[in-house]
Amino acid sequence: MKSKSFKFGAVAAVLIAVAALSGCQTQPTTYQTSYGYQGCQNCGVVQQVQQIYIQQQGSNNSGLGTVLGAVAGGLLGSTVGHGRGNTAAIVGGAVIGGVVGNKVGQANSQPAGTTPAWQIVVRMDNGQYATVTQVPNPGVRPGDYVVISNNQVYPR
Repeated sequence: MKSKSFKFGAVAAVLIAVAALSGCQTQPTTYQTSYGYQGCQNCGVVQQVQQIYIQQQGSNNSGLGTVLGAVAGGLLGSTVGHGRGNTAAIVGGAVIGGVVGNKVGQANSQPAGTTPAWQIVVRMDNGQYATVTQVPNPGVRPGDYVVISNNQVYPR
């Protein structure tokens, strides 16, 4: 009984730590120039927003489907017969399971293609330019004041 309460306590401690850290958010770093202007290192004004298309690699699940199907077929085949009949059932189940799993994996694969993305040019507070390409629509327009965080543009 002691091990169950230890496991529960450990899980509870991990969940509390995750909850505490998930509320943490770093604020943009500010700086002061020689003429008194206080700016933000990661902030700037949007100069241009352009929708583009980026290449997306497809996913191929046929290999995984083959392996999972062969294992499942082999396990099911092991429940049939005795001796040599059992061995034949295991091999046959694995082969048939592999073929079926391959077909299921191919059906669930995604083809390669293009994904809409947005390219945002930002004139940073320090005078430099930054170009960010991101998949989620940032919802900003030229002239908007934004912050760049984790290679994403957010309205400020």
